[in-house]
Amino acid sequence: MKSVGKPLVVLILAVCAAHAMVHVLEGSLPCVEQSIAAQFDVGSSTTGWLQTVWRFPWGVGALVAGWLVDRYGAKRMLALYLLGGGVTCFTAILLPGLPLLFASMFLMGVMASIYHPAGLALLSHETTPETLPKTLGWHGVFGSLGIGGVPLIAAGVLSMTHSWHAFYAVLGVMSISVGMVFVYLTLQSPERVFSKVDQAAVDDRGNWASFGVLLVMSSTIGLSYHGVMSFLPRYLSDAKVLGFQTEGEIGGNILAASSLILGCIGQYMAGQMARPKRLEFQLMLICASTVPFLIGMSFAPPQWKWYCVAAWGMIFFMHQPVFNSLIAKYTPRSRRSLCYGVSFAVGNGIGAIAAGLVGENAHLQSAYLGLAGCASLASLSGLILWIRATKNPPIGPENS
Repeated sequence: MKSVGKPLVVLILAVCAAHAMVHVLEGSLPCVEQSIAAQFDVGSSTTGWLQTVWRFPWGVGALVAGWLVDRYGAKRMLALYLLGGGVTCFTAILLPGLPLLFASMFLMGVMASIYHPAGLALLSHETTPETLPKTLGWHGVFGSLGIGGVPLIAAGVLSMTHSWHAFYAVLGVMSISVGMVFVYLTLQSPERVFSKVDQAAVDDRGNWASFGVLLVMSSTIGLSYHGVMSFLPRYLSDAKVLGFQTEGEIGGNILAASSLILGCIGQYMAGQMARPKRLEFQLMLICASTVPFLIGMSFAPPQWKWYCVAAWGMIFFMHQPVFNSLIAKYTPRSRRSLCYGVSFAVGNGIGAIAAGLVGENAHLQSAYLGLAGCASLASLSGLILWIRATKNPPIGPENS
């Protein structure tokens, strides 16, 4: 970060703030799903599918978003996501009835789907292969701050107002405020659009077979991630830490925040340790290391729940800088946004199903065994990717 110019530092920080905000929006429903269930007199099955309705367009919409970013530029699309996300926060609290809440959450997921293909492609275009992993590490730290911070925001707002409506009002103001930053950046400087890059150039070819393996990994990682995150405050609502037991939605949010914030450490460590020639092995190792803690979450008594989640979070979020660097390594610049969008669509579109399935499970903890199975499949795919990398060194994209 110190070796780049001030305008680039400002841009990177703005993108990182937008990354934090998308995970604040993503993590908002798990924080208040118990309050929503109480207001509408429904169970975890309904709130689980409500989260699937949010998460599915968040994933699948990234495919269209990546195509649009390649043609119209990332900055203006990031402004659209933030302003649109803020507006849908307000429609969620102003439009009456559960069906309209489902509609608002669907639209919020659509707006949020823009972020990853836009933000990740922008960073990959503006940095070198050597600096990209570290940049993505910091990018991931901000994402983990959003993931870990939103339960704290929820706990604070709920303790003062006991209203999930007030919580979404706060998030709406936050999203629109960051969106205005990107309106300013879009007006201040023109943006290169990489869809016009010469498709025949040697340095603009991709390794599509390895990218296909990454897509398999994205789907299995996505199932594991969404399954854990969708009911984490509920899972931790009876946990004990250092002899103290917290109860209910506020206590579960506090424990979720304190465990997920450790993901910042994982993101930073991965960004510092990632090397272009070792990315495949590192990704396989990270995925495999999450399996024991997912199994532990299935059997943990209340006094061990938080520790299993904390360990899982710190290790799991290490995969993001590594995984996103590999997409840049195996895809051409001219289709980088679209490829990030495809990966995100697969991971979060398929992964969204886990929210509904976990909500249908009468015994929440037993669902984590299935999620451990998903992580094991991701590890196996990582092994295949590593073997391919040792036999077939990458061409152009590694240097793009």
